[in-house]
Amino acid sequence: MAHLTREECNSIDENPLGDSLSGVREALREAERNTCREASQSDDSTGAPGRPRLFMAAIGKLFSILSASDVSLALASRTARDSLFSDLGVVRTRFQKGDIEYKQFRPLSQLVMKQAPDTEIWAAVVALVRSISHSTPPPSLPPSFETPITHSSASQQGPEQTRRKIEPRVFEEIRHCTHRAVEGFHEKYFERHKWNRRAKRIWQSVKSRYSESEKRWTQLPDAATEDEVCDWLLNLQEELLATERAAYFRSNGGNKVGAEASRQLDLFVKMKRVDAADAKHDWRHGMIVGELKQSNQTNKSLWLQIGSAVRNVFAYQPTRFFVHAFSLTGTEMETWIFDRSGPYSGATFDIHEEPEKFIRVMCGYLMMSDEELGLDTFTKAKDNKLFVTIPVETRGKKRKHQLELDPNPIAHQRAIVCRGTSCFLARAAGAGDFDTVVKYSWTSNMRPPEADLLNKANERGVKGLARVVGYHEEVTTISKLREGLVFSAPHKFRSVPDSTTTSFSQSQPPPSHSFSQFHGLSIASNGDGKRKLTDWSSHSSKRSRSNSQLAETEQAENGVTYPVQEPQGTSLVQQNQAPYDNRIFRVLAISPAGRSISQFKSVVELLESLRDAIKVHRSLYMDGKILHRDISENNIIITDPGMADGFKGMLIDLDLAKEEGKGPSGARHRTGTMEFMAIEVLLGISHTYRHDIEAFFYVLIWLCARRGWALAGASKKPATKTILSHWYTGTYKDIARNKRGDMDKNGLEAILRECSQVFDCVKPLCRTIRDVLFPHKDGLFTGTPQDPNILYDPIIKAFNDTIAGIGLREANT
Repeated sequence: MAHLTREECNSIDENPLGDSLSGVREALREAERNTCREASQSDDSTGAPGRPRLFMAAIGKLFSILSASDVSLALASRTARDSLFSDLGVVRTRFQKGDIEYKQFRPLSQLVMKQAPDTEIWAAVVALVRSISHSTPPPSLPPSFETPITHSSASQQGPEQTRRKIEPRVFEEIRHCTHRAVEGFHEKYFERHKWNRRAKRIWQSVKSRYSESEKRWTQLPDAATEDEVCDWLLNLQEELLATERAAYFRSNGGNKVGAEASRQLDLFVKMKRVDAADAKHDWRHGMIVGELKQSNQTNKSLWLQIGSAVRNVFAYQPTRFFVHAFSLTGTEMETWIFDRSGPYSGATFDIHEEPEKFIRVMCGYLMMSDEELGLDTFTKAKDNKLFVTIPVETRGKKRKHQLELDPNPIAHQRAIVCRGTSCFLARAAGAGDFDTVVKYSWTSNMRPPEADLLNKANERGVKGLARVVGYHEEVTTISKLREGLVFSAPHKFRSVPDSTTTSFSQSQPPPSHSFSQFHGLSIASNGDGKRKLTDWSSHSSKRSRSNSQLAETEQAENGVTYPVQEPQGTSLVQQNQAPYDNRIFRVLAISPAGRSISQFKSVVELLESLRDAIKVHRSLYMDGKILHRDISENNIIITDPGMADGFKGMLIDLDLAKEEGKGPSGARHRTGTMEFMAIEVLLGISHTYRHDIEAFFYVLIWLCARRGWALAGASKKPATKTILSHWYTGTYKDIARNKRGDMDKNGLEAILRECSQVFDCVKPLCRTIRDVLFPHKDGLFTGTPQDPNILYDPIIKAFNDTIAGIGLREANT
């Protein structure tokens, strides 16, 4: 029997299968009796001998019940996914495709028929998952693995950006993509540069302060404190480096770096021309981050302090290519680079044993060019204005087009390891209105360019989508920035629990709600318009063996069930042999311009913009055959209908979009923004249009509860502790469980109480959408209907009714 931990056994005892297996038990017995006869009579029109028809139906129903149990979420994955729930989805998909013969399921089915204890049944499930995962899938089914990276720190904003909350999230970003002692690091960044001769002269000037016989800097005492080291370096700077364009600074409790996400840094570099030494320090001016600690300081803690600071540099310099950083622990120095694929360092060295190397590094940080510092050299500054030049295609010919940018981004990501998406309003040089949006992003080289998808969508008649003005397909790439370096396996952090079972959040999730039969439900319509829930798993014998085919329609007692899509395992593929993700830095100009939906000025404007964005999504999916897969508040803009084909809201950002019918992109990360990610996507189910609609609902709730308090007046303030923080803290499994509870009746009402009274008129809309998306029968249904209009039509109608009702009330007051 497969090994189960004590905690897993306790979960099994607390969530008994009970009578839920009685029906499938009889189905398995019937299948067993008919197996031999069915095998002897098999032909091209029936299931192959290795996959008897009745047994397939029974196994399908069994796996529906197992997946619906809370135990499937509580038990750890045996294939490096989030939980056993994800494993079950993959096994079931492979079984229905014909990759697994029924004899592999017989040990499990025998236990079910014999009414074995639950622990034995779940142990057999675990054994089955392990045996199947150890076999090589056939070429027709690409191997599927979950990404090792959980989620980023982008969701933490405003007062939540404390070190206590940010550093664990930064760790989640970098834990699987950190490289140390990268071969060639020092040579690439600190040798063979124009400034090396100047650094050499500085070394010659300070050699007198170094004792060759004692192998130490004479003015640095043993076990020097941070203050002593900083004072020594700043005195050296004042004496020998005063003419450089950059300088080292310290921040203290009274003069921290930044306002919103302030930090006290031991040392950092910024340009002297920015402001005087006693001026307020700003993350926009930070060039290099340094941390000094005594020798007993643990490396992980030190790196997270650095990472937290680097995150702020990227947040306030969103188009930055990379950021230098360094740590000095006792007498050991480590030099770092952080880019959008993670941090990497050179070999550590002792500043007493290699004094010239130490001086070369400290001088280099002050002497580097903008390009060597990792600054954005693609965007040009002139006369206190920003300009970008991108190729524009007109009548089949490409020409360069210069655009002026508004310096304040309308959207940007607050994270390190991410696409680093930032959007700026733009206009043609010398023009009046900012009528264009310029978007910078570091997209996976495994995904198609966004411009290609936008052009395809427009060619296919998609309504309400932006058009491409200009496009620079490749400014640079991570592989080019890391050229000349030799990467081995990522650094393995010691004593770190697996990310799929560890939450760094201080908050506690609400009590687990019943998982119930949500994976086994479809919705039927009877003659009087009411809907009923039925168990689609019992119809699995009629499903095609195709991995992509949908469930068949079948007559039900009180009406016709509409078909639901078969839940598929995640589309993420096995990690390739590349030591890091190669991202491409792309710049795209689109029109029309708009403002983020989070900047709505009235309730009606919010609802109209969100409704029209849903219409755009429907057209993109149904007409353009493209699934967006990243619905968030940052990817919906409020537009002028006169400039946007009558749409008051539009979708932007197709970086993560996928054409229907295309195979896996090859990307190895989940798609979506954490707080808006659908429950099934969090649990490893492949993305469908339904999950995007679910994300639209989360955006509506989020905007009402988190962004809408400005409409209530300055005297009104949102709750300091919000339920919605559970939507982006913890593991994927935690967040899925929390969202499931919040979508229940009582859970949603608790969230709606966090909205100001201004949104009282929106609360009935939220309840209606919840009922459409999550029909309830002993649990929540989260499946995807085959007919998209089953979800689109009632939700858009609910928006229209609410908007009309608000207009009527305003007209009568």
